[in-house]
Amino acid sequence: MGFMNVLGISFYFGSRRRSPFVAEFSLKETEAPLLAVRMTLISAFLVFLSPAWDCRADEPLEDLLSATFRITDGNHSGTCFFVSGNAVESSRPLQVVLVTAAHVFEQMSSEECELILRKESEDKQYSRSVVSIQIRDGDKPRWTRIRDIDIATLLVDLPEDVSVKPFALEQIVGEAKLKDRTVRVGQETWIACFPAKLEANEAGWPVLRKGSIASYPLTPVTSNKTILVSYNVFGGDSGAPVAVIVDNRPLIVGVASGMQRQTDKSTLPFEERTMHTPLGLSIAVQAHYLRETIELMMEK
Repeated sequence: MGFMNVLGISFYFGSRRRSPFVAEFSLKETEAPLLAVRMTLISAFLVFLSPAWDCRADEPLEDLLSATFRITDGNHSGTCFFVSGNAVESSRPLQVVLVTAAHVFEQMSSEECELILRKESEDKQYSRSVVSIQIRDGDKPRWTRIRDIDIATLLVDLPEDVSVKPFALEQIVGEAKLKDRTVRVGQETWIACFPAKLEANEAGWPVLRKGSIASYPLTPVTSNKTILVSYNVFGGDSGAPVAVIVDNRPLIVGVASGMQRQTDKSTLPFEERTMHTPLGLSIAVQAHYLRETIELMMEK
């Protein structure tokens, strides 16, 4: 906890989540004439401090979008995002870890798929850039998956001229952050995705969706491998990063994997019907298992 005294006002900088600091002050009656002057100077002081947490208020969401891309084989489509190659101690600066849901790769039958990247021009205009990546050697998958966890990771080399901002490994939430309640039930979440193959624009940017963590408890992860996220999920969202914003930075809490729905069957004399009703809930694999998958890939 830090301490600062400015113009007779004591500022205590603590670890409270809802406010960057707590200010306590008192003015004697004899000091009342100075109130206007002091408050003006205090306002200037706060403006000086504010860039540390306010001026970048929109950038965490831009960072989330900048790390997220669409993959497709022409028939199937999914969402993927990148984690820095430093996570696997790569010596190649343009090598990153591609993350998606394992079933996205598994439903693609070819050896390659298309990765829809983006380029940024000198005048800050974006355009799409489509590259092919190899996901199989013959029938052998090149991606890494652990047990029955619906997460796949794949090392890819990116072209030099694309605009990508991968996540750092420390932004992938492990069980420790669940236990200390950095991440908790009811917390607001953000999902960058491509619902029903929809791109936000011609440059291939993802759609930003908003939701909340809808299941409890989150720990232990051994018995809570997936969580529910309250938002309207669609096909094409699989593999999307589910993020929370903490200290003005996106933290990945899960990887979108499926849809929770109600199934009803009706039988008529000459007809049988099966109806699936979406519940507005996404099933996401806890990010703890993404860390484990990356560790397994390092061992290989």
